[in-house]
Amino acid sequence: MPHRYGQNWSQELDLEFGEVPAALGAKMLAAQPDITGYAQGNYGQLSIGTSHTIVPAIGIDPVHGRRFLTLLAGRPPVGSSEIVLGAQTMRTTGRRLGQTVQVVVNQVQALPGQSQASAAHTMRIVGVAVFPSFGRGTFSATSLGTGAAVSPSVLSAPFAQMPGCARRFICYNFFLVRYKPGTDVHAAAARLTAAETAAHIPPGCCTVTADQRPSDIKNYTGVRDTPLVLGAVLVLLAVGTLTHVLLTSVRRRRRDLAVLRTLGLLRSQMLWVVSWEAGALAAVALLVGLPLGVLAGRWAWTLFAGAAGVAGRADIPVPLVLAAIPVTLVLAIAIAAGPGWAAARLRPALILRSE
Repeated sequence: MPHRYGQNWSQELDLEFGEVPAALGAKMLAAQPDITGYAQGNYGQLSIGTSHTIVPAIGIDPVHGRRFLTLLAGRPPVGSSEIVLGAQTMRTTGRRLGQTVQVVVNQVQALPGQSQASAAHTMRIVGVAVFPSFGRGTFSATSLGTGAAVSPSVLSAPFAQMPGCARRFICYNFFLVRYKPGTDVHAAAARLTAAETAAHIPPGCCTVTADQRPSDIKNYTGVRDTPLVLGAVLVLLAVGTLTHVLLTSVRRRRRDLAVLRTLGLLRSQMLWVVSWEAGALAAVALLVGLPLGVLAGRWAWTLFAGAAGVAGRADIPVPLVLAAIPVTLVLAIAIAAGPGWAAARLRPALILRSE
């Protein structure tokens, strides 16, 4: 789900290397129906810490609505002296929440009329965030635990080619838009594109994006079916093991079963004996396997989340876990049908005479 990797909006109106003043952005979005909130933001690039780690950065200024920035800890940055880092970036710089870090702000723009000035700042780390993909051109993009967020004013630069941005006003590279449920996002994108044209923004300088999955998520998507395949293989192994155990048990206990048949046990009751054995084995497996599986799954997710820089809290699908109990018992009884039928066909006279 998008909010899991930090995308708490429906679409991004991306001006890439262009910038517009807040008033123009508000005018473009005000005419759009179904918008329930939006934020305006800037791109940038920071050199962080004594190691001068280069980190892609964004600044987000909520206009209508809040929680556009997904935080694992702390709060959003306020003012030019505060910064939020991704978990991986924080580990790379060796800093912790509440500490200060040296930051050099590098304007990424390389078009005529844009500033290339850099300024050193001492910023306090006030939060840890999860970042979706924010990037432009061939520059590095933010990704899950990699990136930084500062106040948009820190990344804003004069842009002489856009009226209103030549002076030292805050101008913005992108807008994050939220729609009410049920909105046709394709039609909404077409309306935003028409609003860009009406605002005299050059064609091709602005795009509308609905999918901002970071590169880490896209890489994991290629292997997301692997756990399902492994799970199916384990199920087949469990079915084969249970079948082998029941058949072996019937073969090794055939004398006991023959005695029970001689004492009057019916064929249907022989089937129930084997079914009860299968059910008991399945119950023990569930009693041990389910708690251990849940604990192992949470532990594995915690390790993965810590490395990826996302929330370490695992959501346990309780209905699915509970549904595994009756499904496993029914499957065990179904597997017992074959060995049970073999037990019911035993001939007590032949077995007892031979032994």
